[in-house]
Amino acid sequence: MWEYRGYERYLTGIERLIKRINAHMPKNRKTLAQLLAEEEPSVEAVDGSKIYFKRRDLENLAGTVPRLMHSKLYLPIVVVRRLELGKGVYVLYGGKAEKKLVAELLGLQKDEGEIHLYRPQVSELLSKLKSLLTIGFEAPEEP
Repeated sequence: MWEYRGYERYLTGIERLIKRINAHMPKNRKTLAQLLAEEEPSVEAVDGSKIYFKRRDLENLAGTVPRLMHSKLYLPIVVVRRLELGKGVYVLYGGKAEKKLVAELLGLQKDEGEIHLYRPQVSELLSKLKSLLTIGFEAPEEP
């Protein structure tokens, strides 16, 4: 029985570690249009700090997506490493606009489900979006 309590403590420790690792994740997100209108474009992070976006990155993105999408595309783009899906597998979190953007940037088929990305694709996405991308980590709830 005491072995089980030790394992529970271990899982609790892992949960706390994941929360600390993800403290930089956005607490909320804003549309591209909102961020372009701000003097210092930023959103609040989970830990209360600010996530700042480079104006050049915002303007580059604004030049590549239709103006209609500026009020539908929420930033930062969030990609999460999901450990239960296997080595180097990430999932894109977001709505239709974010999925469409990522699919177009990476040349992927657009479908209705989750978009799974692999490490090289995340690297490519980071090189294209720069300050507009945030990467997090998620551990499975059940071992």
